[in-house]
Amino acid sequence: MTLLKQSMSWSRRVFLCLALLILLPFSPAYGEEIPISVKAILPDNQVTKDAGYYDLKVNPGEKQELSFQLYNQGDKDATVNININPAYTGDGGSFVYTEDETNKDSSLKYPLSSIATSEQTVSIPAKGTTVTKVTLDIPSEPFEGLILGAIRVTSADAGEKKTEETKKGFNISNNFAYSVAIQLRESDDLPKSDLALKKVFASQVAGRNTVKVNLQNPTATIIDNVSYDAAVSKKGDNAPLHETKVKGYRVAPNTNYNVPISWENQPFSAGTYVAKVKAKSEDTGQEWQFDQEFVISAKEANELNEQAVDLEKDYLFYILIGGGIFILLVIVLIILLVILSKKKKKRKEQARRARQKKQKKGKEHDKRKQRTTDKRSSPSSGNHKRR
Repeated sequence: MTLLKQSMSWSRRVFLCLALLILLPFSPAYGEEIPISVKAILPDNQVTKDAGYYDLKVNPGEKQELSFQLYNQGDKDATVNININPAYTGDGGSFVYTEDETNKDSSLKYPLSSIATSEQTVSIPAKGTTVTKVTLDIPSEPFEGLILGAIRVTSADAGEKKTEETKKGFNISNNFAYSVAIQLRESDDLPKSDLALKKVFASQVAGRNTVKVNLQNPTATIIDNVSYDAAVSKKGDNAPLHETKVKGYRVAPNTNYNVPISWENQPFSAGTYVAKVKAKSEDTGQEWQFDQEFVISAKEANELNEQAVDLEKDYLFYILIGGGIFILLVIVLIILLVILSKKKKKRKEQARRARQKKQKKGKEHDKRKQRTTDKRSSPSSGNHKRR
């Protein structure tokens, strides 16, 4: 009976989990606390007419006001924060609009936040709509390619949390944040896209040892549907230690990002390594290949290994230490045996010489005694006494 009850209990749990998985995709697209929806009101200079985001063709030096609608479906007034952020490329291969221009790439000349401005805080009445304005001040100097970013809407009552946005024009995250993309161009002719390798370094992802290959898109273009084949080997050895294959990356204009290579829960070892990376845009057919040496120092390896979770123990290290200690003990034992053997041999030699010396002395004593006896018993000494 107990087993039957346990089985039924587990069955109910599995059923509930499956039900949640089925129902979650059909949940409302707004938060429970602040049920806000947003909408881009597209102007006449919109390039992609049916998009849910702004894709605008602009002219140098012009100014433009964009209308942006916010609707509050709740029963209480709501207040939201509005930020204008540039687009970044996340390490997962999608666009990210959650950061300001502080960490912008060196190749980005005009971040969207330097062109677009808006109110920082907007109030929306219950069951009502508010239309706010976003002002564009296009640089007088012509720019090439695309400028990409987003209007970021978050609850004024909740702390901002970083989320990654999908390739659609806008996205709603679980922490009640919304992003509506703004893409600007002055010409339909876009520059040829490119990729460059900036650096390779040891790091961690979610507490697990990872080598990151930092790539850069220095061009003002979006590179779509990029696949990567990356491997790391010891310098002088072509056999890969760890490798990764990923596809479907979207790379934002003028950004740098990391392609992670998992170290598979193994500890880092100090040394010189080589990273080999192949990248290809499946849409354009462009290909890139990179070979880059990098060094993991002993200090760096130790610090990351101490912080790592679920780290496999490197038994080879302990085996080598144990083997070294064993060999040292054998060498010491051999030296001691040789020393003892020499001492024993020396003592035997000294004892042998002592015996020889003693025997020699004994023989000399016997000889002296024999000569004395011979003198006493000789005839000449007897005749002398008779006379």
